[in-house]
Amino acid sequence: MPDDIFSRAVFMCHAPIVVPSIGGGRAEQCAATTQAMQSAAEELVATKPDRVIVFNPHTTCYPNAYTCIDMSSNIHGSFKAFGRPDLKAEFSSEPDFYNYLAQCAADNHFAVEIQEMKELDHGAMVPMWFLQDAGFKGSVCILGFPWKSSQEAHTKFGRFLKWACGNHEGRTAIIASGDMSHRLQHGAPSGYHPRAHEFDSAFTELVKAGELASASLLPVDLRDLAAEDASESMAIAAGAIGDVVANARVLSYEAPFGVGYLVAVLA
Repeated sequence: MPDDIFSRAVFMCHAPIVVPSIGGGRAEQCAATTQAMQSAAEELVATKPDRVIVFNPHTTCYPNAYTCIDMSSNIHGSFKAFGRPDLKAEFSSEPDFYNYLAQCAADNHFAVEIQEMKELDHGAMVPMWFLQDAGFKGSVCILGFPWKSSQEAHTKFGRFLKWACGNHEGRTAIIASGDMSHRLQHGAPSGYHPRAHEFDSAFTELVKAGELASASLLPVDLRDLAAEDASESMAIAAGAIGDVVANARVLSYEAPFGVGYLVAVLA
């Protein structure tokens, strides 16, 4: 199996406000993140993958099974929950790949449930919008995580995913979707905690150093007080592309509204 199973792997935030049409008058405050999201999507698309797998911490989840989202003919959604039903993203679906993943997972002692959905949440829609804007024309597969699972189990699933994609036709890229602490200032979505910035600082520095597994395994008490949803996606990415990688690049980090936004090219 070749080492370059994935044509590109990136970490993207999923805050709708970084989409320029949603940001409006506040767009300038997160302009660095918007530019980084555009750059990450363009780099990914330039590698010409046939499909992109999005690790989404907000989608429907089961206690012990990973979730693969199916929307019949196409993977599609809009930002109507954020006042913009006209702002949409749509990609082809790949049911044969979903079924392949589910069967391979069962053969390797993992559970993957194919879940039908009518609406996508922002954890998928924000990366998808930037993919579409960058000109991606392939298919999208959205994966959710079991809520009764450990970081170590997610990393093992990432290793399985690498094996499964390496034995399936087509080129694959991955997006780990996640936001950093939601408690960085008074009035932040999850309130304020004076230590929340410690998570963002440690996570960002570890990603910059290519130490992806270590980033996903920061102390659980720190992860909890930060109210973050980045670690699970990163744990799967670490399994898929390597616990430690060379040439990882942080494209931006900022937190203008009390939530940390990190964008990085992982591999």
